[in-house]
Formats: sequence, C-alpha cells, structure tokens
Amino acid sequence: MADECKHGFDDGLCAICFPPPEPEAKPAPAPVARSARSTTTRSGRPPARVPGASRPTIAPDAPRLDLKAMRIYHVTHIDNLPPILDAGALLADAAGAVPVVDLAAPHAREYRRGAAIDGTDAVVADYVPFLLTTDAHVWNAVRTATPDPRLGEEAITRAPSDFVIFVSSLTSAQAGKAEVAGTIVVSESDAAVSGTAVATEWADVQRLLQRLHRDEAGAGLDGAELLVRECLPLDDVALIAVANEPVRDRVRAELASAGVRARVAVYPPWFQPTVESAE
Repeated sequence: MADECKHGFDDGLCAICFPPPEPEAKPAPAPVARSARSTTTRSGRPPARVPGASRPTIAPDAPRLDLKAMRIYHVTHIDNLPPILDAGALLADAAGAVPVVDLAAPHAREYRRGAAIDGTDAVVADYVPFLLTTDAHVWNAVRTATPDPRLGEEAITRAPSDFVIFVSSLTSAQAGKAEVAGTIVVSESDAAVSGTAVATEWADVQRLLQRLHRDEAGAGLDGAELLVRECLPLDDVALIAVANEPVRDRVRAELASAGVRARVAVYPPWFQPTVESAE
C-alpha cells in the first residue's frame, strides 16, 4: 500500500501537503476582440457567474474529460453513517434509505418520488444521487448556509464540518452496468426538473459529460447530477472525506464498529465556502 499523508491521501495526491508548483510567469497575450457569440451560451444567455466558477472559459479544442479517472461525490450528514454502514451501501430513497438527518426538503423528496426518468421505468427516487464536483451548487449552498429549494432546513443549519463526502468513481459506478440503459443517468441540472437534458444510454452519458465539461466557463459540471440505480456498494467507495481530525476519528470508530474497511481522508477545502461565495 502506498504511503499516506496526514490527511489520508496517497503521497503526492494531497493538494495541501503537496501543493502544485507555481506556474512560470508568461507575457500577457495581446488583447483579442471577441465576437458577441463568445460571450453567450447556446441558449443565447450570458454564462452565469456561480460560486466556485473561477475557471477560465474552456476552448472548443480543450482536452477531453478523462472519464476513467472521473470522481463522483455523495454528501451526507455524519449522523447518517450508521444506517449506511448497516446496509453496506449507499441506498436510493426508493431502495430503503433511512437518513437520520434528511438533507432534502420534504416537497423536493416527494417530487423526486414521482418524477419519471425518460426512457426508463424508473423515477428519480430510484437512484442514489451524486455530485460531479465538490464545487457543486447544491453543496455550496450547504457550505454557505444559503437557502435552496432542494434542501431541508437541517441541511443549511448544520455546520459543514458535520458532513462527510463519499468519494467513488464513474468507473466503479458503471462497472458491469453500462450496457443496461438507465442504470447510470446524468442530467445537466436537477434530474427532477422538467426540461433538463438527461442521458440514460451509456454512449449518451459519456457525450453529455464531455459537453458539460466543455461548457463555457467550465461550470457545466457544477449544476449537474449523476444518478446510480438502486445502490452503490461501499466496496466501490474509494474514500470518505471529512473536514477535520475529530470527525475523522469518529468516522473511523464507526467503520471499525461496523466491520467496514474504508479510507478516511481529512480535506478541509472541500468543506469551506469558495472565496467568491464568501465575499
């Protein structure tokens, strides 16, 4: 097994212990006149300024998203660990999930129980929801205690450090399932919202992920949602990220008590508001 830093990541993979080198200074390029098209999205609206979206606009010839290395994230409150560990998996609402602290607003949860996924026999509640980035809008609303129609009161009144993030990968989620349409679903925004772009066939899922990655300002993934049908076994979880050492110790104790082996990593930046949203 590779050596780990004090935050629980393999040596070289922690941005705190192993910060990337400062880029070499380059002469500023000459200003280039922009066309009106370069400042609008496909819908004709200017790209939205969103929390965490300090990324430059992605050019059409930008590198493709490496889907094999793509991480996915499931956020939950630490008090929800016992039923998750008892089940040995992250469960969908319709598959028997019993959160002690429910992050979803009651009306939003009920709506997802009746919102059909086009091209399948399922509703949104038949899936475990995942974020595609830790800068996701809904998670940033939790971190900044900002009201959001998708979130219940407990989600925005609890301290961000009381949450944990299950980190898996697209490869693990789709292993052996990609050939079955509707087992992995990607939507460009909340999957329960009528009119949002949704992909259910694996080829379409890959194409939509690439498009979201290339959206202007690189913010397409911030509002997107990935859904895994029924459950994601804990064996497919690469690590559990936490905000600080006391939470790490509690999580490790609960894992040991349940007989579950999983890496726990301390990574504070994922639990702090972005610079822009804090201003």
